[in-house]
Amino acid sequence: MSELFCVIGLGRFGRSVAERLSELGKELICIDNDEERVKDLAQIIENVYQADCTDEAALKQIGVDNATTVVVSVGNNIETSVLAVAILHGFGIEDIYAKATSPLHGRVLAKVGARRVIFPEKEKGVDLANHLAGLDVIEALDSTGRYLLAKIKAPQMFFNKSIVELDVRRRFGLNIIGIEREKRVNINPLPNDIILKGDTLIVVAKKEDIERLR
Repeated sequence: MSELFCVIGLGRFGRSVAERLSELGKELICIDNDEERVKDLAQIIENVYQADCTDEAALKQIGVDNATTVVVSVGNNIETSVLAVAILHGFGIEDIYAKATSPLHGRVLAKVGARRVIFPEKEKGVDLANHLAGLDVIEALDSTGRYLLAKIKAPQMFFNKSIVELDVRRRFGLNIIGIEREKRVNINPLPNDIILKGDTLIVVAKKEDIERLR
């Protein structure tokens, strides 16, 4: 199944997640019950809908039940966020990330189906979007943030091929300094080491070169 992301709640946090996922070229559905927020985001992103996220029929009509990953960013309304997560869980969606306002709220969200609870004061929306897209920035290597040390999910085009066969430095601008597989890390991999499905690559590269693979 291809990836389909959904962001529910387009306040500051939810909008930043949506904008970043859109920048990374991800297929995306965005939902809010506020008409102005919907109109504003619809100017730069397709598939933005005004809907009640606790209306199961409306979510199905929009296609949310086909999503592979959903971010619920309506944390200020505890009852709404809990109901929304419960409905999404009922759709069979496993990757549900939900914003919480307190540890108790977070525990309730986890019990009804949230895979991960987000506290916006501790995590930026852009960072969450990067994580969802398979990009975890470990460290910026210069003051501009152009050169990064990062973890990325190995793209499908890399599967079952060696580093030297892929010629990653010349073709993609990547320096692979580690391969993470089943919680083990191969530091300084050899040119003939094979990249497998599910591997995470630890790379040093320009930001734009990394994003081109996403």
